[in-house]
This record gives sequence, C-alpha cells and structure tokens, in this order.
Amino acid sequence: MALELVLGRTGQMWEQALLDEADAQRVSTGQCRTVVELLVTAELEAPDLVVISEDFPRLSEALSRLRGLTPVVVVGSGGSADCPAEQATLRELRSAANLAAAADGRMVVVWCPPGSWGTTTVAHRVARRLADMSSTLLLDANVHAPGVAELTGVPPGGLLSACLSADRGSAELFAVQDGRLAVLTGLDPALYPAAHPGALHQLLDLARSRFRYVVVDVDSAVDAAGEIGLVPDWTTATAVCLQAADDVVLVVGESEVSHTRLWRSLPAVADLVRGRTTVVVNRCDDPRRATAAIAQKLGDYLPEAAVGWIGEPFSEQDLAPIVAELAAERGPTTR
Repeated sequence: MALELVLGRTGQMWEQALLDEADAQRVSTGQCRTVVELLVTAELEAPDLVVISEDFPRLSEALSRLRGLTPVVVVGSGGSADCPAEQATLRELRSAANLAAAADGRMVVVWCPPGSWGTTTVAHRVARRLADMSSTLLLDANVHAPGVAELTGVPPGGLLSACLSADRGSAELFAVQDGRLAVLTGLDPALYPAAHPGALHQLLDLARSRFRYVVVDVDSAVDAAGEIGLVPDWTTATAVCLQAADDVVLVVGESEVSHTRLWRSLPAVADLVRGRTTVVVNRCDDPRRATAAIAQKLGDYLPEAAVGWIGEPFSEQDLAPIVAELAAERGPTTR
C-alpha cells in the first residue's frame, strides 16, 4: 500500500534516517518547517501520516487541529510523544498512528445562544447519564460565567491548574471524582487568558485519551476567528471546543426571542462545528410546535442536525433519547 508522509522537520538525526528509509522504499514524502506549513499541507494534500518531533515550534498550538485533519505521530521521549526517536521507522510509525486513533474518546460540547440558559444543567445531566455507561469527564470551559463548581459542589479552579500544567510541558487533568462522574471545574473569569488554544488543545487531547466521554460546558459568545492569534479573547475557549467536538448539543428556549437569538448566532457556530449536532428545546411546553419551527429553518445552517426537547420539570425520560444518540457508536468524525 502506498504511503504519503509529511515530516515536520527540526533537524533531528532520526528525521534524516526516516527520510532515507522512505526514499529506499519509494514512499512519497514532504517536509514542513513551520506550523502554518503543516496545517496548510495537512488540509490541502490530506497525507496518510504526519510525523513530527515533540520539540517542533508551536506544536502545542496546532497538534489537536492537525489530528483533526490526518493521523499524526509525535516522536520523542516526553509525555506528549507517541513513539521514541530510536523506534521512528516506517513500520513503527504506522503502528503508533493506528494505536493513537483507536484510543480517542468522544467529546460532547453543550452550547446555547447569548441570553439563553440551561447549558450547565443539560451538560451536567447528560454527563451523569453517560457516566452510568462508561468513564466520563464533565469539563467547565465557560471562561465568562463558569457554573459547574456551584452545581456539583466541587471546588473551582481545576481548569486553571490544568492549563498551567500544560504550559509547564506536563499537561495534567485536575479532575475530582463526584460519584461515577469526574469533574474539572472552571477558572476565575479574570484569568481567562490562561485558557489559550495551546493549553486547551493539549487538555482536550488528554481528556479524550483517558475518558470514553468528555462533556464540555462552554460560553455563549462565539467568534469563528476567536481561536486565531496569540492573545485569546472571551470567545477563544468556545471556538476551540466547538471546533474539536465530535457532538454538539445546542440548547435553546421555546420562545420566539430565544429562536431569534439562535438564528443570530448560528452562522458563526455552523462555521466551527464539524461533528454531529443536536438542538434541544429546553423547558418545552409544546414539543411538536417548538421542534417543527426550529427544524424547518435549521436546514439552512446544519442540514443533518437532529432536534429534541426537554420538558419542565426536567425529566429523565426526555433526556434518554438525547443521551442514547450521543452514546451511539458511529464512525470517526472529521474534525
């Protein structure tokens, strides 16, 4: 089987040995020396495999996005490495890529339009139901108004500690067990720049590798360009999480005002979302009318999205089909 390989070149000795082996086996190879080159090449050329050294410049900022485009193997001896340098042969790199792809958990992001409510409650209930099935992490990435700590009683600050550990080069999840559910609480809104794309990508990758399901509560404000640039803004964490999600749950109210807010924000959300989407009408009194009104217009933005509803009071019976959809086995998502 022919292999198309792209190497992130940093001048390591193993890189030249790999190129020599690839040349001997007539494997098509390309070389990139910057993150921008890697991202553009991965998106436009869709190589079979990207191989990159763990000390590649700005790797932490691009690794999650690269893995969403194509299989990636990081070579080195650190915690983020998939393959040691002394084993960086074509055979071992193929093997490492297959193992890495099989280990990914599913990430569910819960979002609502600005001015709406209900994301934290829905995220918490969904996470608890998924935790009954398999290992699940509830992560509070709402850097504007974090609410998971108050809802669960777990002390705040988990996300800040996790982001700082990523910046130090040894990413760790400071999650606290709440029954069967693991919880990573949010950070003080004044410290939101700590949740920058580089740290978030590392934490999301780490969470996927350790949990079958990762449920993320995010802020309402969305900017499709929010993850671009070295200095994050209020919308950065939401943009990063929405783009990385396998499933997105959009929580909206039943009123016309709530629907207007949804249509106003949905274009920016649709530009970011690459996973499957479910719209949930929260505290719904008239399910047939509310879901039909949304479904009729939703196809203009997210043609494959599903529409569900939750009544008032919150019913486990209403939640069951939504959780079943999220838990259903599906093929890999192109993120």
